[in-house]
Amino acid sequence: MLKHKWITLLLVLLLPFAAAAQSQLAEIAAHLQSERVSLHYDCTYTEDTPVKLSGDLVVQGDCYCAKGNGMEIYSDGTTRWTVDPASKEVYIEPADGLAELVAYRDALSELKITGLKYLPLLDDLSAFRFDTASLDASWVVTDLR
Repeated sequence: MLKHKWITLLLVLLLPFAAAAQSQLAEIAAHLQSERVSLHYDCTYTEDTPVKLSGDLVVQGDCYCAKGNGMEIYSDGTTRWTVDPASKEVYIEPADGLAELVAYRDALSELKITGLKYLPLLDDLSAFRFDTASLDASWVVTDLR
């Protein structure tokens, strides 16, 4: 179950590269390395059974954080933490930075981006990491690195 949720939420991270308005995507792409980009998204993942996705995404450089559909994904560019708070499960895996965000771009439709903000870069990247040390024994942490 977590694997299916993980795949669904990972698809959310593909939003900046989905087949939406090219001018808006070009604008977002132009800001990715020089500013922190924050946005809210709504879209449909159309491969196999269509799934509606909605949430918030923050990107800075190769780091990103996505929260939506009951899941959270944190990536500092080299490590990805996929968190299911309801199931109390965390998967830790190697990450490929922003390169992993484009894998399913053709499977997204009806993309709507709202609340788009360009913010100054921050030196503190802790928002893109998940601290498993603070979890109690009821959590399942699977480290696949």
